[in-house]
Amino acid sequence: MSYRRGVKVLACFITYMIAAAACAWGQANFYEGKTVTVLIGAKSGSLEIAAQIVSHHLGKYLPGKPAVILQHMPGAAHLLATNNVFNVAKPDGLTILASNPNVAIAQLSKVEQVRFDVRKFQWLGSSGADGAAFSIRSDLPYKTFDELKKSDRELVAGTTGPGSNAHDFPLLLKEFAGLKLKLVSGYPSNSDVLLAIERKEVDSWSALATTIKLAADRGAVRPLVRGRVASPGFENLPVDEELATSALGKSLMAIKSIPGAIGRAFAVAPGTPADRVAQLRDALAKAIKDPELIAEAKKAKIDMQFIGADEVLKNFNALMNQTPDTLKEMGKYIKAES
Repeated sequence: MSYRRGVKVLACFITYMIAAAACAWGQANFYEGKTVTVLIGAKSGSLEIAAQIVSHHLGKYLPGKPAVILQHMPGAAHLLATNNVFNVAKPDGLTILASNPNVAIAQLSKVEQVRFDVRKFQWLGSSGADGAAFSIRSDLPYKTFDELKKSDRELVAGTTGPGSNAHDFPLLLKEFAGLKLKLVSGYPSNSDVLLAIERKEVDSWSALATTIKLAADRGAVRPLVRGRVASPGFENLPVDEELATSALGKSLMAIKSIPGAIGRAFAVAPGTPADRVAQLRDALAKAIKDPELIAEAKKAKIDMQFIGADEVLKNFNALMNQTPDTLKEMGKYIKAES
């Protein structure tokens, strides 16, 4: 190799290394000076509170320590926010979905408004499992599920929409456990259903167990039934699957329990660069173990326990992997309203 050619090769190599280093530096410092938005389809409740707490601490574990804000986009039982992150938000790692995993039930049920596939999100992990619970107004006389079932009174259940705990949990109790319920849908969020409870416009409300517990602690509702995932304080409530009077009912209730095991999951859009996904996953795992976050969550009466991205995706895949016969039967009970 001639001297001139050697110098040329060396110059090219140095240029390449400088470019590679600059690229790596740029990726490592991508978040510096930027704002990360955590988007959630709820205005209140334990899911919203938990997302707010995570938002308070996530930024300090990301390179460059960006600002992190929580943005609310309620509507269609979390479908509006989920559709937005999947289809509208740039896949740049700056918009995070604080998901309600029940949107997978809406997808499985072929709800018309669904414009996403939960298996194609880049899941970051979850801040903890949270089961579902059915409750009634605290001023009603029924103290147990059995008392309510024996009553001749039909209760009005306020709901947000198909695919949500507010809708599907009472629907399955009505169809397979003998509760006399009339479902009234159309409430934008759980906070609106709770307001209707307090105004005595509706009689019952189902939601994440932690959300129900917060309302129960201030005397607004009385929890009567829980799902398979046992949330702290609700361990002794009867489980919906044990109350079902048919194998089909038990099967559908078991399907509904999977989102509870997934819990308060976070995701970014498909196509988000792998290095940013890795940074976000690492930051979420560290934030949830942060002593300040744990103290804040304890004050809010929310149990936080990190669940990794692989486990979240595994559960979503299991939920979506249903036989045609199961889906056919499921479609009779969990579907979009006309």
